[in-house]
Amino acid sequence: MSQTPLSDIRVLDLTRLLPGPYCSLLLAHLGAEVIKVETPRIGDYSRYLPPEIGGDALFASVNRGKKSVALNYRNPRGRQLLLELVQTADVFLEGFRPGRVGHWEIGYDDLRSSNPRLIYCSLSGYGQQGPYSQRAGHDLNYIAAGGLLGLNGSAGGPPIPPSAQIADLAGGMLAAIAILAALLRRERTGRGEYLDVALLDAVVSWAMPMATSGYLRGGPAPERGRMPLAGGLPCYNVYRTSDGGYLALGALEPPFWSAFCEASGHPELLGRQFDYEAIPLVAELFATRSQTEWFRVLGEQDACLEPVLSIPQMAAHPQVVSRGLVIPPGEPSRENRAALGSPLHLEGLPRLGDPPALGAQTRELLGQLGSSPEELEELEARGIIRSG
Repeated sequence: MSQTPLSDIRVLDLTRLLPGPYCSLLLAHLGAEVIKVETPRIGDYSRYLPPEIGGDALFASVNRGKKSVALNYRNPRGRQLLLELVQTADVFLEGFRPGRVGHWEIGYDDLRSSNPRLIYCSLSGYGQQGPYSQRAGHDLNYIAAGGLLGLNGSAGGPPIPPSAQIADLAGGMLAAIAILAALLRRERTGRGEYLDVALLDAVVSWAMPMATSGYLRGGPAPERGRMPLAGGLPCYNVYRTSDGGYLALGALEPPFWSAFCEASGHPELLGRQFDYEAIPLVAELFATRSQTEWFRVLGEQDACLEPVLSIPQMAAHPQVVSRGLVIPPGEPSRENRAALGSPLHLEGLPRLGDPPALGAQTRELLGQLGSSPEELEELEARGIIRSG
């Protein structure tokens, strides 16, 4: 097997729920050894989510292929064990409220003396400094403060929460990019560094190219439902068909719009590609045929047309299956499960296995640091560690 991009890189991940675990999942996909450092009693909260918000499926999806050490790092002996792990690590990822790690003496200044090559990444909602740094929040709050939520929805209607956790996932990806860049710089300098990544930063960055940049250059403020690529153009919109289905039309370039107008038999729309007032006309046109009938007319044309799929339909989509992004129903083998959700397609990348039980590798990894079986037994009896 060829060497992976992050071979021999060890990541200690103290984060929970979605943003941090998604970050370390991307690193695991690149071959890093990711060790979840969890508290012994509860661990990652996503292990116990109620069924109304997906149960433990979130934990399973973003923690595949990782290891788990259940360790009370707020206890003096537990902290010492964590410091011993830190000496073997390349990356330390935490997602606590800014300043909390200082109370437990596991902040960057506490750790870098024993491991000067350590990349220490703090992933928080609003960042380590500023008037909102101590403010509690979740994904919906960050996209609200970052301007994206206010633009999501139809004109005249209320803001609509998106189905994906934009801030969490964008922030996790931003943290992964920052960590990769820091690892590359470490190769040149031999030194680690501290990274301050905020979910709000990621949201504002995503809002800038289309939604915000024009306004900051003196243009009008964007309006919900009138954004060019969010319901403000007839050529780039979602339309209901006669059978109750929906089609996404993305005919943004003139050749694509021309193909749509000609194939649909409505050349009079050619000059109205960017006319907001033409949206109802195109909507009436799509409502005259079913989703299947429209595909007979436009499916072979370069009109940038796709059906709006449900999750089961997406999971069975031939392109999604061929890319190994999800596993179609009826294929429960371990090898197939391990390919679930892999977004990276570099040669030689590992297929990630099942998510770990809480503390599954506690004794193995602490034993490698020199802890005897007797000591580990005593630490578990005292609640300082937990083995799965």
